[in-house]
Amino acid sequence: MSSFVKEIASSTLDVILPRTCPGCSVKLLPTEKILCVDCLNDLTPAHESNITEEFTKHFEETKLITGLFSMFLFEKGEAIQKLLFSIKYERRFSSAFYMGELLGEALLQYRAEWEYDLILPVPLHKVRLIERGFNQANYIAKGISSIVGVKSSKDILYRKRYTDTQTKKDKEERKKNVQDAFKIKSAIEIENKNILLVDDVITTGSTINAAAGVLKLHGASSVFAASIALA
Repeated sequence: MSSFVKEIASSTLDVILPRTCPGCSVKLLPTEKILCVDCLNDLTPAHESNITEEFTKHFEETKLITGLFSMFLFEKGEAIQKLLFSIKYERRFSSAFYMGELLGEALLQYRAEWEYDLILPVPLHKVRLIERGFNQANYIAKGISSIVGVKSSKDILYRKRYTDTQTKKDKEERKKNVQDAFKIKSAIEIENKNILLVDDVITTGSTINAAAGVLKLHGASSVFAASIALA
């Protein structure tokens, strides 16, 4: 399909089913992908100092992940929370994939030294997957894969135990909640490989540490972690 035809189709669809910005609910312009320009400019970048602080606080002692990267800081009530909420609960598949593409481009720019053989999304339990309809981390991982050229798979790492939502738990509660929650379907697929573990938001690192621990236990050489935002 030519770019001209795509533009016409997109414009027609915007008239029939107008796209709105999840950050402020205004109608998006054809040139705006998932956020309006104002909300996009309101997103707070995660600077290296923020990332280093989070790595030191949550991952340095466990030594389960080798490196950490995030694009934005998670701020309650702001555009980033509304965007991620819309992706997670309104099934905005294309938004999750697009954010993955942005994350992939950022990884190539800011973490070019990372070498990984496989991209794995943090999985949902099958019950939660049925409740929600899709795993946003999987689409983020697919978006990264399309940019960096590394395979992503949702069928290797899975949750063997249903866990409560982490949203209102403190660090210790989160850690206990995800303890022994993950399992590997086939260890041979990760043995001696470097893994990029992907989620939408990293808060206390409990989920990432739990998943990375299982990956390392079953032979992964190293685990890197990346997310759209840091809370």
